[in-house]
Amino acid sequence: MLKKIFFLLIYIFAWVIFFEVARVFFLLSTMEYAKETLSSLVIQSLWYGLKMDLSMAAYLTVLICVFVLAAVFIPFFRKKWIYLVYTGIILFIQLLLIITDSESYKAWGTRIDSTPLKFLSTPKEAWASINHLPIALIIIGLVVIYLLLFWLFMKIISRSIVLLENNKYRFVQASLVLLFTGLLIIPIRGGFQLSPLNQSSVYFCNSQYANNAAINPSWNFMFSVIQMNQLNKNVYEYMSNEDVDAIINPLFETEGKTEQVVYDSSSVNTNVILIIWESFTEKVLNKSIDGKPVIKFFPELIKEGIYFSNCYSSGDRTDKGIGAIISSYPALPKGSIVNYPEKTSKLQGLGKIFSDNGYSSQFYYGGESEFMNIKSYLNGQKFQQLITKENFKDADMNSKWGAHDDVVMRKILNDIPKRKEPFFTTWLTLSSHEPFETPVPTVFNGNDKETKFLNSLHYTDSVVYGFINELKKMPSWKNTIVIISADHGHYLPVTGKRADDYRIPILWLGGALKKQNIVIDKTVSQLDMAGSLAQQLHFKTELFPFGKNVFDSTSKHWAFFTYNDGIGFVTDSSRLLFDNTGKRTVFEEGKTSKEQERIAKALMQKLYTDFLKR
Repeated sequence: MLKKIFFLLIYIFAWVIFFEVARVFFLLSTMEYAKETLSSLVIQSLWYGLKMDLSMAAYLTVLICVFVLAAVFIPFFRKKWIYLVYTGIILFIQLLLIITDSESYKAWGTRIDSTPLKFLSTPKEAWASINHLPIALIIIGLVVIYLLLFWLFMKIISRSIVLLENNKYRFVQASLVLLFTGLLIIPIRGGFQLSPLNQSSVYFCNSQYANNAAINPSWNFMFSVIQMNQLNKNVYEYMSNEDVDAIINPLFETEGKTEQVVYDSSSVNTNVILIIWESFTEKVLNKSIDGKPVIKFFPELIKEGIYFSNCYSSGDRTDKGIGAIISSYPALPKGSIVNYPEKTSKLQGLGKIFSDNGYSSQFYYGGESEFMNIKSYLNGQKFQQLITKENFKDADMNSKWGAHDDVVMRKILNDIPKRKEPFFTTWLTLSSHEPFETPVPTVFNGNDKETKFLNSLHYTDSVVYGFINELKKMPSWKNTIVIISADHGHYLPVTGKRADDYRIPILWLGGALKKQNIVIDKTVSQLDMAGSLAQQLHFKTELFPFGKNVFDSTSKHWAFFTYNDGIGFVTDSSRLLFDNTGKRTVFEEGKTSKEQERIAKALMQKLYTDFLKR
């Protein structure tokens, strides 16, 4: 009578073993990211991840239970090929998720979730993001591994299918199968505890890498897809709104002692050029390879302007960075407000401010503006011209993304003399985005990802430097400010400290700037730039609620950023990362305290409350 139950047990535990092997694959393929993680913690992830593996295996077994129940009464469902077809389809999906998960972790430092689905609306750009990978090798490997695993599953099913043949006491057997199916709710929800299984259920230490390794990628993807559109609840409620305000309001209090760093001019308005440099991380500024600096020219530009040496990006993706720079709106832990046109329409931003003050405005990007819904956001910001890949000749499409940075740079330089002043021009670079191509010979030898990345930054550095030098020759230079900011940082080069991945360079320079060779080492945020610029130009506009005035000597020194369900908070003397999934601080450096954790939580709660109300 129990043979059908034995069949189901064999099936479910075959999947558990599969997921454990998949975890070993993940650990082997990402071991370079395990710096500062004890090997004992890495090994323990195999044990702690079992709970989520069993949950996913139980999900996959539910339909098999239906087949087995039907097999009690209908001979058709005792046929081996039914179970093989189902298993073959599921196995392919699982392998695809596992391999994608491994690659996405190398790119973003997070396990696979619903994020890749957002790229499906722009397939060309999605392809550009991945075609640097050895696609043919990956496909061959996928096929070989699939055939091997399918052969193993076929052996398991072929040997155990005989357990479905005994059909005495049918109603008793059916009752047992029904009972077994009902009991699957226990592993599916992770046990008998009050709250169902979630990512924090398998978190077991303060190592982010080890905790991430314990997560089952298929379970995480499924959970993320289910949660993707559930935006009607603040999942970051840590305290009362009164407590939030009591904690946050002092962070923005100042005495209004602002230093004027831009020349005042009653006759000519100041032109502004904003360069958003793809993936420009502070980690590369002092890095050299074989005596050659990765960033050769940017340090020279620092001597000509005001440099913020301790600045942090708001998030880790371009769409998050654009919203942070132009609208001073923080990155969301699992997304960007740029992806919600109904919300971005209500955002303040530099595009709107300059337009309202009589400026012409242009946005240059050598790629596709529809990518990640950026075009909708830019239109809402009243940019009068969007110059994208459609505006370049086919011969200029020398990157998988579109036109390389030197091509776009030359177009901007050609357009500026024809432009009516004052103007607000934004340029989003693309060459230092994956796959890190350069249209010129590489400087650093190597075909690994990090070397390609460093070569791409070296190339864009020379392009930006040439751009500035050409601007200096133009009559408009004396009335122009140039602001260079990364859209976000990058996990490369790996330092083992996640907070480093969000530290970015920001530089103000130009003929309209009063001061040169000034380094501001206080902690500031990418979110602070829009409001600071608006105040320097004396625009009458409402303040940005999440930004500070960096030129106010009495403003507080701190920065706040988010990553996948996590929060970062930085001061001049400390850095802290709080993981919302595990409900714990996972990184501390310097003079940290519980109060700083409360500040990080309060900022996160305030942000998401604001996001939901828009």
